[in-house]
Amino acid sequence: MPHYPIQTNKILNNFFNFYIKDVLAVADNMEINLRADNFFGDHLGLQVLSAEEFDKSHIIFLGYAEMIHDNIIHNRRNRVYRFKKPLEAEGITMPKIEIFEPKPEADISKLRPGIEHISFVVKNYDSFLEECKQKNISIDKVIDMGGSKFFKTKLIDNVEIEFRNDKLGE
Repeated sequence: MPHYPIQTNKILNNFFNFYIKDVLAVADNMEINLRADNFFGDHLGLQVLSAEEFDKSHIIFLGYAEMIHDNIIHNRRNRVYRFKKPLEAEGITMPKIEIFEPKPEADISKLRPGIEHISFVVKNYDSFLEECKQKNISIDKVIDMGGSKFFKTKLIDNVEIEFRNDKLGE
């Protein structure tokens, strides 16, 4: 299993402390202030490369988080965990982590194992999405799954930011 920084809450928080600085820099370059009152940290997204890694990660997370969502999405397992102690750094609080297996048809060599994205709930999601389009922010995909809406920026400096209209898994 590749080294994912998830063995303990402290190890993951140390990673988050480093990672969030890059996220904030990328957002600042897009003229998005993630510390503003209309943004709320929602979750980190962890891409694993196999069912075995998924199962091992699940056991690790149960040591410091509670599973709050378990589903099959795009023919792959997907789970969301709420931390007993949320991650905090640079004025950003991150209460959850999402873990997902590769899609069955995925070319594993093209995936980015590890923390694949960071997600924020944003007030006034629809108007924010339009604002981002008007600013020509590079958007990878826009999804509406039964009213649960989100979009992801294109990968910039190893950072992919997801913006949502609701809290994942809740």
